[in-house]
Amino acid sequence: MMAGHREPHFLQDDRGFYTTSYGPFVLRSAFQPIFSQNDQGHLTIEAFEALIRAQQDGKPVSPGHFFSVVEKADAVTVDTLCRELHILNMGKLGRRKAKLFINFNPGLFDNVTNIDAEVDRMVEVTLRAGLRPGRIVCEITEQGSGDERVLDRLVNGLRSRLFKIAVDDFGADDSDSKRVSELKPDVLKFDAAWVRRFTETSAGMGLLKLMVEQFIERGITVLFEGLEEDHQIEFCQKIGVQLMQGYALARPEIVPRTFDDRFPEPELTQVGDPVRPYYEPAPRAPSQPAAPTSDFVPRPPLARRAAAFGKRTR
Repeated sequence: MMAGHREPHFLQDDRGFYTTSYGPFVLRSAFQPIFSQNDQGHLTIEAFEALIRAQQDGKPVSPGHFFSVVEKADAVTVDTLCRELHILNMGKLGRRKAKLFINFNPGLFDNVTNIDAEVDRMVEVTLRAGLRPGRIVCEITEQGSGDERVLDRLVNGLRSRLFKIAVDDFGADDSDSKRVSELKPDVLKFDAAWVRRFTETSAGMGLLKLMVEQFIERGITVLFEGLEEDHQIEFCQKIGVQLMQGYALARPEIVPRTFDDRFPEPELTQVGDPVRPYYEPAPRAPSQPAAPTSDFVPRPPLARRAAAFGKRTR
């Protein structure tokens, strides 16, 4: 068990990225790119989703197992620890414009005082990492959201400090529509399995297109995740989805470096305007093997087999 609320201890590896620990577990950040696509199909990285990677005795441990053994008294501390680790590593990544998606579970906080302290810590670590709050997108998870006052305090506190808000796993039932109306997110992530069902019929695809258009008209950025085949990416382009994420584009990678090689940031002029706004996708041929510390698996040649939108275990 961690000792109360002592300050977290972060170490830098030989590449400058941070690690930390909880009990016998060594914790590292993995980032999965989130892409935009222009009318010609050119891709650029707009953001990363932060994921935790744990090791025990030098062997990988699944995120599900790691979080299942976190003691209840340490849940908030570990939740905060993971966010701070990801933000510090985003600062070391050196991307000047890409955003970072991190998770928030309001159900872990039992009063508004704790929420205020957490938001203050978020501001502090974000500035320490050399980032602006506007580059951090806070995904509000539905599980155990608990006291509505805590949820409101969290969202309003983050928004007042200029952090962005995202709603995850949108499925368009009554509770999901209510979440969007109440939270007024900047980004809406569509549930991958729910999208799969709607893509099975032409009527369903038409409804998805209409929903995407309506959310964009409301000023909400739409993100489809769980993309595993090229035809799914083409479908996103067809219906106007702004952001895309999935194994068909790029897998998560621990403290990534190769993303910069395959998808470098646009060069900036002296006044900060992009010179080249988009980049060609990586060649279809397999790339060089990734470093041993990476989760990255080179994208295979173009595949057209039917496959569902769906999340893989990460």
